[in-house]
Amino acid sequence: MKREFVKTENARRFRAHVALQENRGSQESGWIVVHGRPGEGKTRTLHNWASENGAIMLTAQVDWTVRRMMVELADKLGIEPVTGFERRIEEAIAAEEIPIVLDEAGFALSRGAACLERLRGVTDKTCTLVIIVLMEQDVPKLARRTQISSRARICEFHKSSLADVTATCAQLSEVEIAPALVARIHEETDARMRLVMSAIHVVEAVAKKQGKPRVDLDDVRNIQLCDDFTRAIRDARKRRIQTGGRP
Repeated sequence: MKREFVKTENARRFRAHVALQENRGSQESGWIVVHGRPGEGKTRTLHNWASENGAIMLTAQVDWTVRRMMVELADKLGIEPVTGFERRIEEAIAAEEIPIVLDEAGFALSRGAACLERLRGVTDKTCTLVIIVLMEQDVPKLARRTQISSRARICEFHKSSLADVTATCAQLSEVEIAPALVARIHEETDARMRLVMSAIHVVEAVAKKQGKPRVDLDDVRNIQLCDDFTRAIRDARKRRIQTGGRP
């Protein structure tokens, strides 16, 4: 499978939100909150944007503290974490107008959202862009932090369209995937980009085994294209409803 970035509708929507924030009126209101279903391509999209724009990319951890976050920021900037290093972080970010991207930001909501509040302190001084990625259930928690949420623009990643999946298969697959099979991938993966790429990998393996440059629906009719835990739970729940709770 090719290692390329596919510009899906979600990716285009994200960049449109960035453009709006870059032209904002209130300079301290430079936050973007990205949220959506797991596997929708949020992290991949942000990594792509961050690499193009020289942004600092951080990933919050379950045991994150303000100190640990600031040390990681210093490391990304090549600053030694000694006395006065936090001030030097702010100076470096302001001087170069370096954006900050924080993935798994739900972990930064713990301990009174101290890590996010510290980031707010940095960006209030530097007026640089901050993009954080949240799970759906964490968005209401952030909304209660009005000092942060009032500075933010919301960017929701929607369920990918058939056109997005078609473009992904065409751009990433090393073999041709028939339209009917693309439609099956779209349905079977529930259009989650993480699973779409897993399905492409399976299709390529079939093509290699069969020695075909093109894979049609019949070639994989009895082959599972992806293994999605959440879908398995959903299907099991549907079966229980249909059988009245009987196994």
